[in-house]
Amino acid sequence: MVRDSDVVHRGIMGVTMRNMHSGERIVVIFLLTGLFLASSVSALLCTAASGIAVAPANNLSDSVGILRSVGGTIHPGEHQTIWKSVPSDVRTLQVYLDWSGHQHPGTDSLTLTITPPGNGVLGPYRDGADGRTDEKIALTLSGSDPLPSGMWKFLIFGEDVPEEGTEYTLNVGY
Repeated sequence: MVRDSDVVHRGIMGVTMRNMHSGERIVVIFLLTGLFLASSVSALLCTAASGIAVAPANNLSDSVGILRSVGGTIHPGEHQTIWKSVPSDVRTLQVYLDWSGHQHPGTDSLTLTITPPGNGVLGPYRDGADGRTDEKIALTLSGSDPLPSGMWKFLIFGEDVPEEGTEYTLNVGY
């Protein structure tokens, strides 16, 4: 036999349980939103285990010296390695990879991985790592101590490019 109080009690419990589930869903949505925003911010500014901070760069106009601009054409799935010598006492390095001058803008994708001498790997970085989606990667690398001097490796990968390849230019300045 069902009593009126039993029905009311279950009704209140059902409403309470629905409110708890709604509250849990809202908390989960806020947590996921926070994780998404945190990952977006961390893509723009991070410090690698090597102590090198990586942040978006505006352009190379503030650089004291340009370490030889290098250009080339990269094809699908191809890796190209460029070595640059960085002198001692350099505290800031600006890296600028540009592949925006081709006939089909907005469709090609390159990655850039940077390996300082004796210190892990930075990247891979893709278009948008600097906060702009413009077929350019503009980064500033810095440290509280001078950056490692010696030969730095810049690895460019043709992640999604047409068969005829995509032209690019890499500038490194300090």
